[in-house]
Amino acid sequence: MQKQAEQLYYTIGGHNLLIDTPCADTTAGLLPSFAPFSADLHGEQELLLTFSGNTPIAVPTTESVESVKMEGIIFHVYNDTDGITISMKTCGSMHYLHVATSRSVVTTDLTLLERKESIFLSFFLRIAYGMAIVRQQTIKFHASVIAKDGKALVFLGKSGTGKSTHSRLWQEYVPGSLLLNDDEPIIRLMEDGAIRVFGAPWSGSTPCYRNESAEVAAFVNLRQRPDNKLVKLSGAHAFAILLQPVALLRSDMESRETVYSLISNILEKVPVYQLDNRPDREAVGLSETLLV
Repeated sequence: MQKQAEQLYYTIGGHNLLIDTPCADTTAGLLPSFAPFSADLHGEQELLLTFSGNTPIAVPTTESVESVKMEGIIFHVYNDTDGITISMKTCGSMHYLHVATSRSVVTTDLTLLERKESIFLSFFLRIAYGMAIVRQQTIKFHASVIAKDGKALVFLGKSGTGKSTHSRLWQEYVPGSLLLNDDEPIIRLMEDGAIRVFGAPWSGSTPCYRNESAEVAAFVNLRQRPDNKLVKLSGAHAFAILLQPVALLRSDMESRETVYSLISNILEKVPVYQLDNRPDREAVGLSETLLV
């Protein structure tokens, strides 16, 4: 007789995820960075997605529509009649993820029980979550976030422009400041119209997994320059600055159109600045004025 699946819940960015698993404790052990987001949900809860393992996934026979590289790992994306299939190969193993057209039903061939599956499970949840939240007025950014007194600055910029460095300088020079996330924070347009940023179980090389949120005071695009200068951006330039760091599959055109609309709504409520910086204490002083 097959053992009944156990249920493992997480709440990330205010959205509920359910993982059906043969053993909740074992699967939770494969996701240590998710621990702060564990949720004890009962009754009829609105779910962003349901994630299940031990499901045979048809190996795609068509050409991939997109290849994505994340942290040195290549993912291949395939369209099929009822959703999207994604392959991931690392450590000599290949596994598959399938996301239904609804984005709310996610399956994988992982057992959800083996230690070697930990990296696959974290990446698959990261991808599935990122695809599902777009329909909920929510997106994931590649950014670093500092929060203070309930407000937050979201630091953007290309790799190597000093996002993490600027956040570190904030923690050094600004009492009461807190690193909310250092890689993939979650930005959400709330029902009351506020733009909030949430911590996430994904934070790059910095172990910062805070189940907290703050209202976004400003987005700040960083550029390393010999002099410090803060300039407010607008129009197409501001739009491009916010679009570039969104974690989104290029081949997912439906989601892309939704993201365009969401970014336009965000720009109506939150300003975007460009900070040329050395970086140093003076640069922190400039960005600090945005929270006053």
